[in-house]
Amino acid sequence: MALGVGSFIGLGRPDAELAFGAGTPAAPIASPAPSRPPLDRGFSTGDGSMIPDPTPPWPRLNTDDSTERAWLIAEGPAHAPRDGRRVVTFTFDDGPFPETAPTLLRILSEHKIHATFFFIGQYLSGNDRRAVESREWAKRIAAAGHVIGNHTLHHKILTGLSHAAALTEIDDSAAAIERATGARPCLFRPPYGALDRWLEHALRERNLDLLLWNIDVQDIRRADPDEIAQSLQEQLDYKQGGIVLLHDMHWASVRAFNRLLSHLEASRWDSTHPDRRGWDIVDLGEYLRATDASPQPYATREELVNARRAAALEERTRDL
Repeated sequence: MALGVGSFIGLGRPDAELAFGAGTPAAPIASPAPSRPPLDRGFSTGDGSMIPDPTPPWPRLNTDDSTERAWLIAEGPAHAPRDGRRVVTFTFDDGPFPETAPTLLRILSEHKIHATFFFIGQYLSGNDRRAVESREWAKRIAAAGHVIGNHTLHHKILTGLSHAAALTEIDDSAAAIERATGARPCLFRPPYGALDRWLEHALRERNLDLLLWNIDVQDIRRADPDEIAQSLQEQLDYKQGGIVLLHDMHWASVRAFNRLLSHLEASRWDSTHPDRRGWDIVDLGEYLRATDASPQPYATREELVNARRAAALEERTRDL
């Protein structure tokens, strides 16, 4: 099935599925990466010392780097009738961002959570003060045990570029991340989730794992942390877990993340009572292992979305 940019964005907006059914979400703005204000050094740094080592390899569930399959994998494991475990993993795009990084690292350390960060390569390039600061925070994020992925050099929609320009976005960003952290990223997330078949092949050639998401509340366009946290909670409840997409360059998102953790941790999954529903916040490797152990019984994400809608409609009808 051929997918254009609009189709990718539709699949990447599960909040539209939850709130508006089959409504058409807004198209992305094809612009450079977000501008960044001057540094404020007034935040606590945290040391990440309580975060365990996240190095175990994860299963490669999408060796073809198929975008369609990547959307389905992002939905996580299927649940048996008496399986109460709801897994959640967190990803942060568009960094590193020195203003928020100290606070976000402290929150992650205090809650003993691994996250996955998708860096923009241009922020790590150059010798100006901001680039130096960004590289230092990239090192700290990696040293704290978080997984680092590639989010292109300038955050452009790859399907709108020439093949040569798109490869430059991928390769130059990977090189910048490697220079900053000492390791070449093995994960890739395209801006707006937009890829075509040619780019899928390019990822395969580079042995990159394509990682998308299924929880997205458009946090970058919102200013109220409570509203963002509530929307995240509603989507997680509806989808019974997932890969959460947030943007660490946005203070409201960091605050919403901290508030969401209070909700999730108040209803933790208890392995001694596995049938009781509860949240299990995991690293990316564990999320993919759980998905591998209990794959969704659908060929595409569209089939899963339709099954969810039918189940929700049936439940509402019973309640009438």
